[in-house]
Amino acid sequence: MSAEQNTGRPALGLPPRPAAAPTTDAPLARMLPGRRQEAAAKREEPKGSPIENMTVSIPTALRNRAKAAYKATSYAEGDNTWAHFVAKAIEAETRRREAEHNQGEMYPAWGEKLPGGRKLKE
Repeated sequence: MSAEQNTGRPALGLPPRPAAAPTTDAPLARMLPGRRQEAAAKREEPKGSPIENMTVSIPTALRNRAKAAYKATSYAEGDNTWAHFVAKAIEAETRRREAEHNQGEMYPAWGEKLPGGRKLKE
């Protein structure tokens, strides 16, 4: 048998080991048990706070886009339901407006009905 390696034949055995383990997590590692971060809004909401139904009209394309984002990311983002997703979106926009227009302070509660508007056009 020759001491030279025969290049016409495939090498047998295991491939060489990588030099070191990766230093970053895999892209979906945050979804593994123990790695998933619960949404801050979920933790902040007090148990037993009153819930109220709300009906709004939004463009169909926006609704479909939001539903697709919810379906694709609900597990990774910790959304329990579609309503939870919508509530988080409203909370984020409310905080942004409070920060931009009211030095980050909450506006006084508004219990009255808001005036109706025109129907949205597509």
